[in-house]
Amino acid sequence: MSLIISQDITQPINVSTLERTAASSRDSAVTSAYRNDPWLRGSAAIDQKFCQVDRDLLFQILMIENISKSKLSQIDDIKTRLDPKQQKSDRLSSGREKVVINQVDVENEETNLDQTIQSSKRNVFKLTIQDKTGAIYYAMNSTNLPWLAVCMLGSKLIINRGTNFVRGVFLLNESNCTFLGGVNQLWNENREAKVQEYLEAKLHRENGSPNSGHRKKRSNIMT
Repeated sequence: MSLIISQDITQPINVSTLERTAASSRDSAVTSAYRNDPWLRGSAAIDQKFCQVDRDLLFQILMIENISKSKLSQIDDIKTRLDPKQQKSDRLSSGREKVVINQVDVENEETNLDQTIQSSKRNVFKLTIQDKTGAIYYAMNSTNLPWLAVCMLGSKLIINRGTNFVRGVFLLNESNCTFLGGVNQLWNENREAKVQEYLEAKLHRENGSPNSGHRKKRSNIMT
């Protein structure tokens, strides 16, 4: 399994070596998922309104996006982490309210922590994932998945047989997928800056393009 989780699965992997080194049921599951035929591709995948996966599938994670939180807010958070002083200046100059915490309500501290945890559990993430052929798919969590908070780009994921596939998206929960970990060092270099660039590009496409308003108006008419 270490051979799979430590490298790009779109590159050749010696399956016979994997089978000889499979020392546990988990290793065997990874090898089997890797060997299984790829999932539906292109229009065949998009046109599927609803179906269930009929075999275990292995993917690597290319990007994770919190779609419960606005892109602008996420960009601001990243800027704060990358350059706190500069972001403080940006926020003040933009007229946003500066919040200063000058006291802590000890009696309510535990309640506040519980609320924070519950709030994080409501987060919905969109995963861009890739199979061994290089085909790109998307997945979303329908329940809280703790590993999303520590997932690195290049991590491997098995989507199990029986998982719902709705309009091109795998719907994940705690029982229908297996997170394997792993990391691609190159993909994670300057990861925050890459995520910022990714979010800014999406935000520009949605709101910044000169023709975005026209496209939205046309879309509304069609619906």
